[in-house]
Amino acid sequence: MAGEQRVRLSERDAMEMGIRCPNCGTYTSFGDILATGQCRGMECVTGLELELVISE
Repeated sequence: MAGEQRVRLSERDAMEMGIRCPNCGTYTSFGDILATGQCRGMECVTGLELELVISE
């Protein structure tokens, strides 16, 4: 997919129920990411996705 970049986030990037956008630093809740698929920063157009990885 053109323009897709995967970023591994650390504990420093996470907050209680969301993350800071890797591009603009705006806090975006996991619910907003699931609902809209993008950062909620006013000028930021970064698309965000959540990927669940299950290891056994």
